[in-house]
Amino acid sequence: MKRRPTVTLNPAAVRRITGRYPFGHRADIASSDPGIAPGEVVDVRAPTGPVLARGYFNPEGATPLRLLSWTGEEIDLAFYRRRVRAALDRRAGQIHGTDALRVLHAEADGLPGVVADQFGSVLSVQLRNAGVERHRGLIVQALRAETGAAAAFERSDTGERRREGLNLTTGTLWGDVPERVSFHEDDLELHFAPMDAQKTGFFLDQRDNRRLMRGLVNAGHGFLDVYSYTGGFSLHAARAGARATAVDKDQVALGALEQAARLNGVSVGVRWGDALEVLTSLSREKRQFQAAVLDPPTLAKRRDDVPNAKRVFTEGAALTLGMLEPGGHLLISTCAHYIRVEDLLDAARVAAATAGCDAEVTQITYQPADHPHLLSVPESLYLKSVLLRKRV
Repeated sequence: MKRRPTVTLNPAAVRRITGRYPFGHRADIASSDPGIAPGEVVDVRAPTGPVLARGYFNPEGATPLRLLSWTGEEIDLAFYRRRVRAALDRRAGQIHGTDALRVLHAEADGLPGVVADQFGSVLSVQLRNAGVERHRGLIVQALRAETGAAAAFERSDTGERRREGLNLTTGTLWGDVPERVSFHEDDLELHFAPMDAQKTGFFLDQRDNRRLMRGLVNAGHGFLDVYSYTGGFSLHAARAGARATAVDKDQVALGALEQAARLNGVSVGVRWGDALEVLTSLSREKRQFQAAVLDPPTLAKRRDDVPNAKRVFTEGAALTLGMLEPGGHLLISTCAHYIRVEDLLDAARVAAATAGCDAEVTQITYQPADHPHLLSVPESLYLKSVLLRKRV
């Protein structure tokens, strides 16, 4: 059997890697065999002793080492099929009221760099690093066999691929991908254009929060959806009879929201523009709302971005709290790993003081079951939300 290329760790990295942390950074690597191709599978060793793990190695990548297995198994088609099947089995019975779910959540499902969402019979796939790019044929074959999806498209157009030295890639993987992918969430019919939507097509991770906020409004209540994108929160609130207003700077997304509202027989008002500027305008108009969501984009892709992100949360929450009726609810949400729950609470505390009110924390929520948070991978915890009730 041909000898597998080897990467040797620095002593300080051994404990972390044997603890099943899947990333090896440049400082973790003592040496590597010459001539390893980007994304090639390697054996990972301690300075002395046996092989510890096996994974992808990209000498020029931002994160050179991505671990796949700690048992010495071969990284072949059977391996990828086992990982996909195990992910589907973990989700069995966990997701209700929808035909859309996340099938693979990258490292949290043991496949660093692979994200796959299924919408009915259509699969959306992202391949983010050199290792999965090198094995794309095997991964696609495994996904097709295990999910049974009739069609699949690729949205490998993330910045992570550029950092891996890869070109951005989109297109059909198999089958006939429709111009609009449709699925349902509870009593709503939702859809998106596969090549125009953000990321994998739709933000499935806010499913539980959409239901939470829907349960807090009744007919005639005002509902404010800030950074709405295609308005999942707004559509749920409108279905409950609320007068929903969606705010976003993406005109295409707001157009898709209006189309979805018509399809579902509900009405949603839209306000296009910068969120903080629109909130200022709504405040001057003396608008009032019974419930609101503040769910901006990532904002903090690095730890250094957190202070500015907190400023955005503080300003947005202060303006929104000022328009909430007493007893009304505000959900503040972040999809950034580097922003902690404590950061959201700090921002909310300052915002409430600015708005001249107080608020109580009624719930803190995290990502749903099909977006698992693996204990050994802190980065897999990314979605955090704080639900506040306004007091005067």
